[in-house]
Amino acid sequence: MKKYYILTSLMTLILSPAAASIGLFGAMLVPTGILQFIAPVLMVILVWVLHSRAAKLPDKASQVFLPAFIAFCYYMGAWIAVFGLSSYRFDSSLFEGLYFGLTAPYFVINVLLSFGGDFSFFPLIIAGTAVVTVLTVVITCAICKKKITFDKKVLVFVLIAICLFGIAAVQQFSRNTAVLSNDYQVERVEDEVHLYEYRPFSSSDKVASKLMRLDEPPTISFAENLPKLDGASAAYPVYAAIVQELYKGLDEKTVEQFVTCSKTDKAYQRLIDGEIDVFFGAQPSKQQLQAAKEKGAELSLTPIAREAFVFFVNNSNPVSSLTLEQIQNIYLKKITNWRDVGGKSEKIMPFQRPENSGSQTVMLAMVMGGKSLPEPLWEEYAAGMGGVISRVAEYRNYSAAIGYSFRFFATGMKPDENIKLLAIDGIDPTAENIRNGTYPLAIDVYAVTAGSDNENTDKLIEWILSEQGQNFIEKCGYIRIAKRARL
Repeated sequence: MKKYYILTSLMTLILSPAAASIGLFGAMLVPTGILQFIAPVLMVILVWVLHSRAAKLPDKASQVFLPAFIAFCYYMGAWIAVFGLSSYRFDSSLFEGLYFGLTAPYFVINVLLSFGGDFSFFPLIIAGTAVVTVLTVVITCAICKKKITFDKKVLVFVLIAICLFGIAAVQQFSRNTAVLSNDYQVERVEDEVHLYEYRPFSSSDKVASKLMRLDEPPTISFAENLPKLDGASAAYPVYAAIVQELYKGLDEKTVEQFVTCSKTDKAYQRLIDGEIDVFFGAQPSKQQLQAAKEKGAELSLTPIAREAFVFFVNNSNPVSSLTLEQIQNIYLKKITNWRDVGGKSEKIMPFQRPENSGSQTVMLAMVMGGKSLPEPLWEEYAAGMGGVISRVAEYRNYSAAIGYSFRFFATGMKPDENIKLLAIDGIDPTAENIRNGTYPLAIDVYAVTAGSDNENTDKLIEWILSEQGQNFIEKCGYIRIAKRARL
């Protein structure tokens, strides 16, 4: 009996998973439709038929199936532990190391799953292997006329197996509400722009039409000592248009030396490192201010325009206005269903932006008042060669989704008829409400410097603050500032 348990346990832990992997690999080499599903099953059956015929099986079913039950519990327990500890993210180091080590006999299957970027099917594979093993033993016993007695312990095995599989199912459900996969049926609303469409001095008519032009000759221009500019994506069409109007002697290639769009986080770092003269965009985050302090750089913020921080939802969502407190509670996950704020009974999907991006900085400082946000929704996709990448999920226009950005971006650069902007405390984010200060989430857009020694830097900012500059700011889509000041 002891020999049976040892041999059979090794089979269920090693040979059956390995046979399933080899069978699947063979089916992948010769893809003939259903063969990909039949081959792993046939391999497991073959191994077990040969073993069952040669082994001296116990009389009780609980003794016969104990090794298979142990194997199922081991693999399912390993999955539950690794899946939970990794916060359901497949790019975790736990999946790259511990998971592959604990489930080594399934190596081929794991590699194939990793190429797809989704290991979610693994519990089904474990359960499938266990079911095939049990059925094969039962059928083999019937063929060989081996009588086995089903005892109550088998029911205990079944209940424990159901509980373990249930835990894995609950984990998968939790993952589906926290980590998104590539769902191409849902519209993705990206918080980015195609930068080439706004490149100054472009020879393309399509690009040239994207940038605004002055109605009259500029009151100032620069032909030498050109200030180097960088900034946020949402500000790029504005400072790119300014460059095209004021900078002389450049073409679409040489302009890249003086104007780029590295996006908020990297652009701030370039400013702090002295690589550029002016940053255009939102206020710096706490981390960016700390980085400037450590570098000994003093940031000077000049408001150059007014803008609105906006929240948007699917156009079919009946909710059209939220209070600031309701938004805070949604993102703190104190309010989790739209019915609690006058909408349909749907679980709210609150999308965030990456840390230190301009919109995330404003969200934390202005909306949340410095309160930390819970873990955001994540998105995973396969990166090739078995790699999986996770990142903060881009807004997808699910009926239950809510996201945020800047008004200029949402209505000017990326207008979308399938989303609608929410009123905050009953006030819509219109240009007039931003201008008169009634919209509660109106913000400043800044030109930020860090001690530039270029004499034309201040001249450029002064022009932006001039009457002609402010008129141009409004033409580009922002709102002119009420007064001029530096912080």
